[in-house]
Amino acid sequence: MYAKLILSTLLISGAAHADIYKYVDENGNVTFTNTPIKGAVRIMSESSQPATTAPRRSSSDSATPRAARVATPSPANFPKVDTATQKSRDSNRRLILEEELNGERASLSKAQKNLQEADANRTATEQANPKLYLERIGKLRETIVMHEKNVAALQAELARVR
Repeated sequence: MYAKLILSTLLISGAAHADIYKYVDENGNVTFTNTPIKGAVRIMSESSQPATTAPRRSSSDSATPRAARVATPSPANFPKVDTATQKSRDSNRRLILEEELNGERASLSKAQKNLQEADANRTATEQANPKLYLERIGKLRETIVMHEKNVAALQAELARVR
């Protein structure tokens, strides 16, 4: 879940240096970063040169209500990107989100299968101590709920991609 938050933050921000790295640790946890890590794979790379014009944003691009936004001009030295660069970033963002969605769907399917198998196959220890069985089933159900929430969040984020 944190990986999605980090990913969204990295992709939404308009940093001048746009290299993004994906790192998967031995437990399968995914980390996205803009700094190289040993074992990480660069998934997006763009020039660090700021362009001269910024893309226009519509009022629907922001989650902030219209009344709460303040129209403040950007500083003169604020990094800006041209339309082609922004479209490229949006395209990369969509691809990353789709990849993450496919991975979450696979994880959800695997978790559901694990729950079905666990439900059908109680160990001798679990038959003697039903509390152990309930704990194991509870953890499996929590994992399913987590993956379902991640799938829903990724689908919502993909719906917002231009």
